[in-house]
Amino acid sequence: MPKLSDPVTIRGMEVKNRLGFPPMLSMSSDANGCPTEKTFNIHETKARGGVGLITYEAVSVEPETFGPQNTSANIGKNANIPAYKRVTDAVHKYDAKIGMQLADGGLIGFVLASIFGFKIEPRGPSTVDLLHLTSAYETMVSSWPDTLKQTGAVCKEMSVEEIARVEDLFAAAAKRAIQAGFDYIEIHSAHATLHSAFLAPYSNVRTDKYGGSTEKRCTFLLETMEKIRNSIGEEPPLFVRLSVDELLPDGLKLEESKKIAKIIENAGVDCIDVSQGNMIRNPKGIQIPTYVEHGGYIHLAEEIKKIVNVPVIGVGRIVDPKMADEFIQRGKVDIIYMGRQLICDAETPNKYFNGQLDDIKYCMGCLQSCGSTCVYDAYSGQNYTTISPSSDLKKIVILGAGIAGMEAARVAKLRGHDVEIFEKSDKVGGLIPLLAMEYKKEEFMNIVNFLATQLKKLEVPIQLNKELTKQEISDLKPDILVLATGTEATIPKSLEGKSNVLTQDEAILKSKSIGKNVVVWGLGAYWRGGPETAITLAEQGYNVKALMGSNTTVATEMLIATGRRLWILEYLRDNNISIYFKAKLLDVTDRGVKFLDENKNEQFLEADTLVYCGSRITQGKKLKKQFEGAAPKIQLIGDCKRPRDIGEAMKDAQTFARKLK
Repeated sequence: MPKLSDPVTIRGMEVKNRLGFPPMLSMSSDANGCPTEKTFNIHETKARGGVGLITYEAVSVEPETFGPQNTSANIGKNANIPAYKRVTDAVHKYDAKIGMQLADGGLIGFVLASIFGFKIEPRGPSTVDLLHLTSAYETMVSSWPDTLKQTGAVCKEMSVEEIARVEDLFAAAAKRAIQAGFDYIEIHSAHATLHSAFLAPYSNVRTDKYGGSTEKRCTFLLETMEKIRNSIGEEPPLFVRLSVDELLPDGLKLEESKKIAKIIENAGVDCIDVSQGNMIRNPKGIQIPTYVEHGGYIHLAEEIKKIVNVPVIGVGRIVDPKMADEFIQRGKVDIIYMGRQLICDAETPNKYFNGQLDDIKYCMGCLQSCGSTCVYDAYSGQNYTTISPSSDLKKIVILGAGIAGMEAARVAKLRGHDVEIFEKSDKVGGLIPLLAMEYKKEEFMNIVNFLATQLKKLEVPIQLNKELTKQEISDLKPDILVLATGTEATIPKSLEGKSNVLTQDEAILKSKSIGKNVVVWGLGAYWRGGPETAITLAEQGYNVKALMGSNTTVATEMLIATGRRLWILEYLRDNNISIYFKAKLLDVTDRGVKFLDENKNEQFLEADTLVYCGSRITQGKKLKKQFEGAAPKIQLIGDCKRPRDIGEAMKDAQTFARKLK
């Protein structure tokens, strides 16, 4: 059986290894839909990192873009060819192959445009209820049903002439892509794009040649394939991406997708890119949350591979290249796509093939800002910047071995500075070990483990159980004192001293007794908020009666991808955890929680415990004043500077270390 490092041939195109970077939206294009320096950084770093195959993100084939605010890719006009040629030239320098995924977003574009205030007429294979076709947004955005009603939007059934026009645009765009140096073309027929909507039985109820049986629902895709082949000639391979299982009760399932796979193979497809999910009905198969096992969807690609004779690509939360290699060696697939892992660490292929496993930054599944940069590194991906040696070397003492302190030490040491860390507790990582104790979030420790390993290799001393006095700091004679001491959990003054009011930290650590019936305060998601703490407690057997807070959103920060948001919201809904917005806490008694609801009506919930996941406080300014004079310069970073999230803490640390002369 082949290995991950072995080449694979697709219609005469030899790919140097079997690890690929999938077409992931970066929204980094200019107003004309052309790649920018940010786009260039994304693809060159992946190619330099050793990946064999790169598929450029979904590219529009329309000649017009949305206007000056547009950041989506476009190959709908000849003028854009030279800009794309620069990308392909850069990738080819590293002996990697790059293809372009052509896409008509269908209703995905309509949904996004509606959310951001643009107006696009929704269109598709048939006139079907829009709320049904976009049901994920009914769960994630409470105002979505009203938005559809107010706009009066109706999904317009495309005419035969309109279908032919789209096919012709795909063919013309494919020709431009080949002229721009792309090695192959992929048709995006997954995730609720226009082509996938024609394949799906719930969205395509036509009675002409484009609808009805499985074969007829493939007609639009088959005609597009034929026109593209005629346009690009016989040599370049043609890929198709399919949502083999849309993860919907009425959506495409594996058995029907097997029929589709055979149909497109017989029509001349050269590689089938197997995905799953539906971006506007079930994005959990696309932006996959930590609640899904690694490689949890590989069986779909494996089943397609059993019945076709062309190469098959598998994808789905595959982070460890050892797992990818095992899937290849067991014959499950021919190529493995690693998306978020290669965003986290573009050098993953080189490190794996060279045996540097402990140097790999492993994705922790946070799904935060993956399209631009990874939370590990604000100077990666679109913002790639090399780390250069410093010319004015300093002695740096860092108080706090959380992720901000550790990352500042790592980058400063790489630049040549003398660095030492002092941590008052008995472990490194700050809040991350606490966060990783929540339900299915143990992989958040990946960032701590990576930093600890690198600091050990760099021989940066970390003194645990050591809280320095001002004199002890002064005796070390640092040029710079860095305060990275993090934050502390708090509860409102009015609730202090109540034994049945716990901070989020106390609830997770079980350092105080928790009653059976629990109310959780804190609607905001991700770093400090309560939704995932509520889920954790529910999974541990507590009766979580309600989640409440003073704002209007729950788990809907745009920094968290829709797959994770939808999973959280569906869990809260399906487990009957009541949500109270714009609430005001009045009191917590031994019987329960008294509060005002959003209509200013007083309410009372019987409960044994209130878990308060509210704001955290920092002692940074106090410490800076306390240590004044112990070093010529005192710098606050991370949560010590201001309580935020992982990405901001890491950015703070890196920016400090990179700006040193």
